[in-house]
Amino acid sequence: MSDTIRIVIADDHALVRDGIRARLELENGFEIVAEAADGFEALDKVRQLHPDIIILDISMPRCNGLEAAEMIRKEAPDCRILFLSMHDNPEYLRAAIKTGAHGFLLKDIAAHDMSRAIHTIATGGYSFSKNTPFEQVREEVNAQTNPYNLTERELDVLKGIAMGKANKEIASDLGIGVRTVESHRQRMREKLGGGNAAHLTHIAMELGLVYSSLGNEFKR
Repeated sequence: MSDTIRIVIADDHALVRDGIRARLELENGFEIVAEAADGFEALDKVRQLHPDIIILDISMPRCNGLEAAEMIRKEAPDCRILFLSMHDNPEYLRAAIKTGAHGFLLKDIAAHDMSRAIHTIATGGYSFSKNTPFEQVREEVNAQTNPYNLTERELDVLKGIAMGKANKEIASDLGIGVRTVESHRQRMREKLGGGNAAHLTHIAMELGLVYSSLGNEFKR
């Protein structure tokens, strides 16, 4: 990715799009390449322009942000997805994470916090507003049945991977050998149908093993 972060803004309110654009254009290194008023238009802009990040509202006509995010992840996996919403409902947060989103911010966020979040996401990290109910969502997700049938040790290794740790560091943390960590990683890939570190990180987020808030971002 170049030094300039190319962004598409998708929101059904023109005034909101104007406000976001005005905020970001004050910063060096951001380029707003397009705007969209609904999910279908957002997907078209991503297809045409290949932005680094798309900022999505959740509530949009014809095709909402969650539906758009699922299509974007399939058709443009390199595009990073940031939800910007006025809702801090745990269901929205959970749904956003399940689409593979890289961030979820509330619309009352300060301009400098939004800028920092975008930089974090654009460079491979994840960032979520400190006002979203992470603990509640994480507890609810952890209470669900493990759909991948991962063992407790595999979950420990998965968490380490999602935190960006190398096999040697994970082995040291867990008091096991590096080869054992490698074996756990291989078994996880078999259960999950393959996948690189980014895919494993999304699984870890879905299971509530890792999360991030502004001021405590993480990168894979």
